[in-house]
Amino acid sequence: MKTTPAVPLVGAIALAILGIAPNVHAAEASVSHSRAESVTAAQLGRASFADDSADVRKPKLDIREVRVVNRADRLRVRVSFPGVAETYAFPTGAVIVHLDIDESRDGPEYGHFMDFWSDYRFAPTTDWAEQRVRAWSHSPEGRCVADAGVRSDKQSRLRWFEYVVVKRDGCFEADDVRVAVSTVNTGELRPFREYRRPVWDHLTARRAWTPWVPQTD
Repeated sequence: MKTTPAVPLVGAIALAILGIAPNVHAAEASVSHSRAESVTAAQLGRASFADDSADVRKPKLDIREVRVVNRADRLRVRVSFPGVAETYAFPTGAVIVHLDIDESRDGPEYGHFMDFWSDYRFAPTTDWAEQRVRAWSHSPEGRCVADAGVRSDKQSRLRWFEYVVVKRDGCFEADDVRVAVSTVNTGELRPFREYRRPVWDHLTARRAWTPWVPQTD
């Protein structure tokens, strides 16, 4: 497995995420797509995948669409939500994007994890769990940290989050990729309150892979 960047440490919510634990509000079965079901190369390394709307009881982290742009120099994964009426009326919780680059190996090779009001990081995974590497843990010591980042809509109304990973030797390298996306909503920021039961959402199903998205120049 190739090395990859990691971004700083995160809070307890994300640790729970890595176990993909309680109260999943979507199908539990893993779903996999073979390369025979790949997105066609004619789509130039771009693909969009829709999720059922209003399939969770708390809508702020309801996944509506995931867009993947797989270029030779970088990978972009945008996760879209319904949006909020008031700027910064964010939920508490997290967004998790797993990446698969090797069909012969079970599970993802990498994960990009973002915890609201804490931090985000990009790291190798084993059995869907983050594998932290000390040399990559903090910027600026982490040689590959700058190669992974998070962007959001400019109006800060939670319409989307975009994960961008630069491809370069010794950090993140991949050709065709597929993704699995999940969110967990643990509460509200304004006014602050925590839900008794976190609300999970997944792109189609828990640990479900999209079709393969081929790399394009």
